[in-house]
Amino acid sequence: MSERTRQGAGRDDTATAPARRPGELRTWRYGDIAVRYREELDGGGTRLTPAFVDCVARHSVKPVYDHALEWCAGPGFIGFALLAAGLCRRLTLCDINPAASACAALTARAHGLTDRVSQATGPDLAPLDPAARFDLVVANPPNFVALNPRHPTTRRLTDDDLRPRDPQWRAHRAFYGGIARFLTPDARLFISEVNPSDSLVFIPPEESEPYDVRARPAAEDFRRMIRDGGLRLLGTHPYFTGRDGARLEMMISEPVR
Repeated sequence: MSERTRQGAGRDDTATAPARRPGELRTWRYGDIAVRYREELDGGGTRLTPAFVDCVARHSVKPVYDHALEWCAGPGFIGFALLAAGLCRRLTLCDINPAASACAALTARAHGLTDRVSQATGPDLAPLDPAARFDLVVANPPNFVALNPRHPTTRRLTDDDLRPRDPQWRAHRAFYGGIARFLTPDARLFISEVNPSDSLVFIPPEESEPYDVRARPAAEDFRRMIRDGGLRLLGTHPYFTGRDGARLEMMISEPVR
């Protein structure tokens, strides 16, 4: 971990508090920014963000980016951490869930960041300002295409839980198919994926039933989307292993010049 990001390693200020009711606001802190969120909006950001930010710092082409976009932002764990680490000046948080955007707005107001942070709420990239241009794009999107109903974890998911599911990679296709028009020529994209080289994803690894059943390794589909979207894949870098054994890898790309 770099010195800059080590200073901001995240912590949950409410983790040691008494048990909280479902839907109650919690606080997760990175550096001097306390991100407000609800447990049902956390798609892993409270755990993976410090490693994500360190990966961005290690593979960046700029010391500071002008305008960052966090796609599938949820409450904005990654985006606010990039601000706290000094890796970007401005931030747009894009998410389909109004409840997540409301939490992000609370965080921005509490820290006097409303002139630097904006929310775009709606499906895919549709809510973005057509004139917006980003030189950094980050995301921890839904990572699974066909959840196995026989897996013990998927049986506990509700139908409205959007965090793990991207059927037919629809959201990924819309993202890669439309993001190029919002990029500066020197932009860099950091998209986190789970076990992208696997077609069957076992979480935890010793589980007999696969968690996700893919027609082929996900990376094959993502490479095609990246190319067709006018981007060039620079590399795929492991950066974090979850407590459940999920292997997170960063797919880094840039516009074709």
